[in-house]
Amino acid sequence: MDENNRMRPGYAFVPRQEFGETYSPEESLNNGTMFPELNIPLSEYGPMGN
Repeated sequence: MDENNRMRPGYAFVPRQEFGETYSPEESLNNGTMFPELNIPLSEYGPMGN
């Protein structure tokens, strides 16, 4: 197979997360995360499991 026509793996870009405000331990357990910016309601993800 021609070297230029081979499939290549994808590359991921993961932006660096700055450590900032966090939830208390109790809030973290209730929300499933200690980082408020990662607390995204399920409704914002859109339809799932279709």
